Amino acid sequence: MARRNGRKQIVVLGGGSGGVVAATNLGRKIGERHDVILIDKRPDHIFMPAFLFVMIGERQPHDIRRSLKQLEKRNIKFIQSEVLGIDPDRQQVELQNHKIDYDYLIVSLGMQVRPDLIPGFAETSINPWELDGAVRLRDALASFNGGRIVVGVPLGPYRCPPAPYETQWLLDSYFKKRGIRDRVQIEYFTRDPEPTGEHRNPGVWMDDESRRRNIKQHYEFVVRSIDPKSKVVSGLYGYKISYDLLVMVPPHRPAQALLDCGLAETENGIRVDYETLRTKWDNVYAIGDCADMPASKAGGVAHQEADMVAHNLAVEITGKGRPVDLSLHTI
Repeated sequence: MARRNGRKQIVVLGGGSGGVVAATNLGRKIGERHDVILIDKRPDHIFMPAFLFVMIGERQPHDIRRSLKQLEKRNIKFIQSEVLGIDPDRQQVELQNHKIDYDYLIVSLGMQVRPDLIPGFAETSINPWELDGAVRLRDALASFNGGRIVVGVPLGPYRCPPAPYETQWLLDSYFKKRGIRDRVQIEYFTRDPEPTGEHRNPGVWMDDESRRRNIKQHYEFVVRSIDPKSKVVSGLYGYKISYDLLVMVPPHRPAQALLDCGLAETENGIRVDYETLRTKWDNVYAIGDCADMPASKAGGVAHQEADMVAHNLAVEITGKGRPVDLSLHTI
């Protein structure tokens, strides 16, 4: 839908890594002649990869947040509002108080955590997959003077697959610095099978590194429930793991608005073309964690996807340059 003076309206949903990079690139390239709008329910961009450093007290929450209003100097309009729905037929996004039209839509709404999907999870696991959880875990660790800490992974997708290993290693280093590592037992469980192959294989290397740090690994452990009173994680086939402090990745699912409007058709998110990140809806793209892609749900992936989509949209709108296909550099 061409607008007055030929201006196009490009709407970016989500102020995480992918959304900020896409909007910034578009603002710089075409923001003076076209309208680039970023929408997020929060006023700030929060740098999620730093949550683990908040967990061990090496960062404070104010260190890892920046106001999304700052993007306005890049020819981007910022709207703080929760996204309630998307109508790709009308090319409209429903916000809390109004609807906004788009000519092109980039969806980068990430994943929501769903602790309710595992009985007992919400009552017991303190985890750094959200900022408030990282702060609570920091306080819990400060008063932890010995016992068993269990780090765990549920079924389904989740943000940043290497992070559970990073969590183990940071905890190992944290308690060594406190001089009480010999009083702390760290264990890890995952639904994945034990990795095999050469040491240079990432999975094998991470397993070796955990074992080198005297962290016990439990493979093919599928969580069914957690008993907060007895402090036991129960898995399939009667397997159980006890803990004093549980640091488990919460189950993740696509953002609720994407489920409600039908754009997210799988638990991994919105189906996309792997080379262009186009969806089956006209002029709608999905990037980052909410895209159903055979790649890690991580900030580095979202950044690369955002670069490519922004470039291709600028080419399509201006008629200058050549489009490119996605070429990810990741493990």
